[in-house]
Amino acid sequence: MPRKNAQLVVPPPAPNPLKKVFHSVEEAAEILSLGRTTVFALIKEGQIHSVKIGKRRLVAATELDAYAIRLQEGEVA
Repeated sequence: MPRKNAQLVVPPPAPNPLKKVFHSVEEAAEILSLGRTTVFALIKEGQIHSVKIGKRRLVAATELDAYAIRLQEGEVA
């Protein structure tokens, strides 16, 4: 017979050691809920910084966080 008033204990989420450091432009667009073309435009305008490794253009996860904070603070039009 189950105990009455038993509480389920949910452990906190474990840190993800495989968290991505860089995202493709397509992934960045999805994270920001923007289109791919818009993200490329933001990169060209210097609002989002990116790196090129080989033929790939990548955006750091920390850069996406920083851009979102700048948006919230009204620093980006």
